Amino acid sequence: MWNKYGVFCILMIFSLLLSCKGEDVHKGRTPVACIGDSYLYKDEVELMFAIYGNGVDSVRFVKNYVERWAVEHLFYNKATENVASTVDVESMVDKYRRGLILSMYQDGLVSQQLLSDISMTDIEDFYNENGTMFEVEEPIFKGLLLKVSGKSPNIGRVRSWCIRRNVDDLESIEKYSLVNEAFYNSFLEEWRPVSDIAKQTPLTEYQLNERLKKRETIEFKHGGYTYFVCADSMIQQGGIKPLEMVEHEVKELLVNSKRADFIKNKKRSLYDDALKSGEIIIF
Repeated sequence: MWNKYGVFCILMIFSLLLSCKGEDVHKGRTPVACIGDSYLYKDEVELMFAIYGNGVDSVRFVKNYVERWAVEHLFYNKATENVASTVDVESMVDKYRRGLILSMYQDGLVSQQLLSDISMTDIEDFYNENGTMFEVEEPIFKGLLLKVSGKSPNIGRVRSWCIRRNVDDLESIEKYSLVNEAFYNSFLEEWRPVSDIAKQTPLTEYQLNERLKKRETIEFKHGGYTYFVCADSMIQQGGIKPLEMVEHEVKELLVNSKRADFIKNKKRSLYDDALKSGEIIIF
């Protein structure tokens, strides 16, 4: 492997072998390759090596980079020779640029004004009127999972903590899991699919879901461990997702439904203001 000094030496060899135009063309920069009036300079290659050349053979890196640069320029030159003269590339580029700028400006207007105009009442009204749009595709619940070694002490107390689940109990469960052979997964503030939690137990999704339908807290033993799974809240397949899960989605739906009229009104207002101010003169 070579260091930056090695790269410098290689580039100097390239530049000495190169026969291109005079120094005044390069404005103090050192060329290492040229194709017609296009030049690749030593500082450009050094920059690329500094970014991407860590741990790479410097000779190979410089050779490959110069070769890729040359091939790209040769291919571009061939393309310009063969593209039909009827294709107005500059016009196409200008249209694309205008479209991109307009899109960015419109997105900015929507973010700054339309989004802030949508209230929580708007979101709640849409959610209540279109609840069927947010049906749960699989059972979800909020709760916790605790897996405790059969050798761990005070299983009875752990069971009581899991059943009650008040603030002190949850703190006790967390402390217990840190000092004993246990795995603790709390998702009391987050909706999780039953299928995700089932993967952390010996039960199938169906088995876990059926047991949680009957009891908020279930307990079972497997492979020398005792499992506690608790469900504070649960929604079965076909139920409606709670608003907290879909609030952002609802807001996006409202924005999209109002976006076209919003932009149309902005354009009309801009046009009317320009007419009044004399910015537009129609003959």
